[in-house]
Amino acid sequence: MKEKNIKLHLGCQEKYLEGYVNIDLPPLEHTVEKVKADIYADVRDLSYKPESISEIRSHHLLEHFSRQEALLLLARWHKWLKIGGLLVVETPDFEESVKKFLKGDMEDKFVLARHIFGSEEAGWAFHKDFWSEDKFRYVLTQLGYGNFEFKKFSNNLEQKAPFLKKLHIVPPERFFKKLYKFGFNGLPNIICYAEKTKEQVNYRE
Repeated sequence: MKEKNIKLHLGCQEKYLEGYVNIDLPPLEHTVEKVKADIYADVRDLSYKPESISEIRSHHLLEHFSRQEALLLLARWHKWLKIGGLLVVETPDFEESVKKFLKGDMEDKFVLARHIFGSEEAGWAFHKDFWSEDKFRYVLTQLGYGNFEFKKFSNNLEQKAPFLKKLHIVPPERFFKKLYKFGFNGLPNIICYAEKTKEQVNYRE
């Protein structure tokens, strides 16, 4: 019998990924995004068998949990992953956001503060902890992850217009201010790629 290749996309919102089990809160819990998921649930209530998952992916989810909740989730995800299984986590890059905050004008600071602390229009829309490359490396190493790769990007323009990335065009910060109302921004984010490298981990320790 062929082994199942289960991949989870947690906190999917409207970004439905084919080949993944897309999971998010029910539509009525969302204030702006039109969520589309295979399973509507709180990710803290999920349960899977140990070493049954090939990949766990979350984008702008982890920062919505307290330190304790985030550590519990990362330990739980490690337990679910197979050896060599992939964890992909995207969050605001706290360190780079603070650097921009210190240099920005008042409008920049309001935009960056929303990125750092959350939009706050609903109970789940608060950011409760920070993440950066150093923190990802430290925390995930303790929890049995390794083989790290990181991708940092300071705007979402390259995601919405990927051809610009190939042209190596880096628009100035003032360029994004004119595009805020259209959903473009120069906000720093980080994606951490990590593999489950250790099978036995004392999570409580």
